[in-house]
Amino acid sequence: MKKILQKEPIKINCPHCKQESTDAWICQMSTVLGVRYAYLCSNCQKFLGISKSPISTVTQTNGKIIFA
Repeated sequence: MKKILQKEPIKINCPHCKQESTDAWICQMSTVLGVRYAYLCSNCQKFLGISKSPISTVTQTNGKIIFA
């Protein structure tokens, strides 16, 4: 498995630390299932979500973050 870690600018309110963040860490992982992207809060480094594609849009409703 190969991993690439980078920081990308997005504006979210972290559900874990309750702080507004202007960027997030994205970990690109190559697995047997294909490439996946895990998102981490840049403030508290806790897991926010995972998707099959890099960030195109991020929506936040009722404290839940949706990566599409």
